[in-house]
Amino acid sequence: MKVNLLTDAPKHNLALMKLSAWHKEQGDEVLFNMPLWGGYRYASVLFDKTKIDADQYGGPAIENSRLENEIEIMKPDYDLYPVDYSLGYTYRPCFRGCSFCKVAGLNHPDTMHHTIWEFYDPKFKKICLLNNNTFMDKKWKLTFHEIWEEELTIIDENGYDLRLLDYEKAAYLKQTKFDGKIHFAWDQIEDERQIINGLELLKKFKITGHIYVLIGYDTTEEQDLHRCQKLIDFKQDPYIMPYGGTKKGKRFKRFIDSFMWRKYPTIEKAWKDYKK
Repeated sequence: MKVNLLTDAPKHNLALMKLSAWHKEQGDEVLFNMPLWGGYRYASVLFDKTKIDADQYGGPAIENSRLENEIEIMKPDYDLYPVDYSLGYTYRPCFRGCSFCKVAGLNHPDTMHHTIWEFYDPKFKKICLLNNNTFMDKKWKLTFHEIWEEELTIIDENGYDLRLLDYEKAAYLKQTKFDGKIHFAWDQIEDERQIINGLELLKKFKITGHIYVLIGYDTTEEQDLHRCQKLIDFKQDPYIMPYGGTKKGKRFKRFIDSFMWRKYPTIEKAWKDYKK
């Protein structure tokens, strides 16, 4: 049997890597992103606007999609993508239920803790965790200890919940090797007290990161400037995530990305000059 795996994912696609492993185990021929070559076609769709002709669909853009259990437990086929890291979850869900985020609506296969040994390949010295909220996992420390045991470097794709940060968690992050800066987020203005507590801990442990800042959803321009200023005051870099792709949101993102605000005493004054 010939199997064709199709996706719009730019870097990697864990579901297709598991499907590839399962079908190769059955003796099937697996093709990747070759829609004109026939066979049974799976499409894993990341973006809502993507149109792919396939026999079976899944992915974040497809409601209630999930792999069959016998495929879900497969170790990924690392030959499908030219990656230099292991890829997987030790904990899938996030129970925040944020209305702007798709995670709450995803059909996760389980809410259990998993070991890295389910997807880790010893030929790699890096590991990409796809966890949506690692610190919600009651066994989160086990994940870090396994990573330390293998002396792995984490590729931080989804980040860590700054609202859940405490002294112990900050110490674990500080002890861990990361490929680049750690990601955090400040999405909603009402979380300010918890965010500031987290920022204080980052400062104490001398951890600098990229802080995602959601704009254009339920915050005002003044609140967006306020959050960015607070992050800058703590020596953290704001990374703007415009909701809905408005011109104003894209302009504010260009403003922050330009770093021209570093020449000004406040982000508000820099923004006023930028808008002129």
